[in-house]
Amino acid sequence: MTLLRMLLSRYLSESSPVSLESVAEREIIRLAYTLARPLRPIDVEIHLNINHRSAVRMLHSLCTKKGGGLSPVTGPEGKYVVKV
Repeated sequence: MTLLRMLLSRYLSESSPVSLESVAEREIIRLAYTLARPLRPIDVEIHLNINHRSAVRMLHSLCTKKGGGLSPVTGPEGKYVVKV
């Protein structure tokens, strides 16, 4: 029980409720730093076990946030974002 509390305390703060989306965004940023290469939606899908649309939506949200540190990379035609 103690080990589980220690692990979960990393994601939960007792002073204010934490939304699932903010935890997922923090985990995506952590994943981006550990991969040390451009982050693809498929990487987020596999890591968080979510569907493709949710991964793209979260990556788009992180790219538009100020101070997120992520910027989109488009494909060769410039039509679709393929990496972050």
